[in-house]
Amino acid sequence: MDYLTVEQMAKLKGCSTQYVQKLCKTGKFQAEQHIHPQNKGMCYMIPVSALSEDLQAKYYKQKKTETGVLPELKKDKTSSKYNLKTVRTPFEEFSAKERETIAFWIDLLEEWQGERSKRQNKVEFDKLFVAHQKYIHPNLDISTSILYRKYNAYKNDCLNGLVDGRGKYKHEEKLEFDSVIWQCFAQLFFDDNESRVSACYRSMVDYVEENYPELVADIPCEMAFRRKVDKLPVAVIEGVRKGDKYLQDHFAPHVWRLLDKINANTVWVMDNYTFDVQVKNEDGTTSTKRMHLTGVLDAKSGVLVGWNITDTVDSQSTLIALRNAILVYGIPEYLYFDNGREFSPLDILGDKRNRKVSKKKEENLPPTILYRLGINVIIANPRNAKAKVIERAHLTFKNQFCRGFMGWCGGNVLEKPESLKRHIKNGILETEHELRELFREYINYCYNVQNYGGSEVKYKGMSRIDVWNKSIQDVELRVTNADSLSLLLMRTTIAQKIRREGVRIRFQGEDIWYYDEYITWEHIGEKVFVRFDPSNLAEVRLYDLNDKYLFSWKCADKLMLEYIKEGSKQIGESNRLNRSVVHQIKERSRELKGKRFHITRKDTLTATINKGKQKFVVHLPQNTTMVTVDEPLPLASGGEDINIVSFDISRITSFKKQQKGD
Repeated sequence: MDYLTVEQMAKLKGCSTQYVQKLCKTGKFQAEQHIHPQNKGMCYMIPVSALSEDLQAKYYKQKKTETGVLPELKKDKTSSKYNLKTVRTPFEEFSAKERETIAFWIDLLEEWQGERSKRQNKVEFDKLFVAHQKYIHPNLDISTSILYRKYNAYKNDCLNGLVDGRGKYKHEEKLEFDSVIWQCFAQLFFDDNESRVSACYRSMVDYVEENYPELVADIPCEMAFRRKVDKLPVAVIEGVRKGDKYLQDHFAPHVWRLLDKINANTVWVMDNYTFDVQVKNEDGTTSTKRMHLTGVLDAKSGVLVGWNITDTVDSQSTLIALRNAILVYGIPEYLYFDNGREFSPLDILGDKRNRKVSKKKEENLPPTILYRLGINVIIANPRNAKAKVIERAHLTFKNQFCRGFMGWCGGNVLEKPESLKRHIKNGILETEHELRELFREYINYCYNVQNYGGSEVKYKGMSRIDVWNKSIQDVELRVTNADSLSLLLMRTTIAQKIRREGVRIRFQGEDIWYYDEYITWEHIGEKVFVRFDPSNLAEVRLYDLNDKYLFSWKCADKLMLEYIKEGSKQIGESNRLNRSVVHQIKERSRELKGKRFHITRKDTLTATINKGKQKFVVHLPQNTTMVTVDEPLPLASGGEDINIVSFDISRITSFKKQQKGD
């Protein structure tokens, strides 16, 4: 591709260089930044293909004039070789090297014709001219036949004949990118198995013979495919064949993160690293294991401000490392880590993590630990290790720290030393305790006092810890004490209802219940957050949905019994607790009832009936009609034998009064 400098563009356009530079800066010219060949600085280079058609035509017209191609030549109508068979390529489509070759041959042919016209024996002169040119240009491929052929192309204005056409496939149109033959080859070649061109070519031929037999005759030779592959960009070939990671690491542009606008404790980066060291267990046995590091790195200074070494990487290791860092260096403004499960529990990130949160959990999310500490969070994109500067520190730990151990095992099979098996067999490996102590001393007295490796010139020659000490003077440092930090870093469950068994936490796959004999039964059904310290599971703290402290409950070990425990002391304790709670509930019920009077169910029913008596009244209208029957009604069954008796009710009443003395 042809490029123009700013000066050449200004001359071509007929304007000042300052105006062209302004157009390049504003993006009106599609310019690229290249290294200047003289002063090695950066300068703008404008591709000719990005110019308008008028400017391109003007540029190539100037080029033709410079090379002597522009004057029209007389064409020999009797010659049909270049008139009929050869495809004429425009001058601007040739490369810069090919244009130099064309200009060279035009000058040589004009010189030859100018001298030849003065000679009588032109054939002998042609031989002498060729011999002289071979002497002047030892690397020039020239003969009388080549000279005649070049001149024939020159006369017929066929520039293709003036360049070396060897190595070019004459049926190149059969290998267009949209052709079936090329696409069959490309499907095999652009694969991560990285097959050779020859293997892909043979497989392509077999496939075409099977599925497209009509195209077999048009398949070019293997060299044609090799030449076409060589013309492809290296990034396309290696990036596709070697995978996305190789593509990102070798061909994607590197992003520079500027640190001049942040200070110490502005951003802390967290990540995990597995030590490339085999260590012994603390009991001194020969069984080995590899420890994991959860590190916290200050992005400004590169100081490793906190860490935790653990057997298993989990969220608790993350909080321990953060706690160790805050106790010494204060509270940061931002935390930068990836979306790994050890960094993204609900009580640390909440709904800020990249993974989806179920609707049920989203409604019951607790206040996060980072929210309580006043720390913002930045989450790196998945598989973007380059975004975390702590990855570079891991390589330093590997080379400076891990290689000094007898249990050095390397980062892969190729790095694994042969002596490792012997060291394990002889039991001369370091212990876990030695690894922890040595790493603490290495970080404090070696790594953090090494030279600052950042790009800021003002810190040149200073150590990492000196950069942190100097930069931290420009910010307001937030600190806390150990007791407050312990409360702030307590784990929190999602909101849960208090059940008759109390509240529970899930730790290492097991449910642990917490209960209070005198409080739990009063708050059954209420929603609370439960905070706990994984290092002390004997007690938890309960908070309401407004994050207000309510109670502290002990572990309900009396309610967790083994299945077969008949007659044991534990069953007696659990039964005592059960009876105590039932007694408290009944006693509270009696308190609420009171002792001033006693109401039965019949009393309440009678009160309700008496209240209704006053309301039940039937009001008949004044206009009524009596309905009677004139005919006698039939007697009831057995009525024929009944004798009608009459009596005086007043006499009976007076008689009863005399008996009672009233």
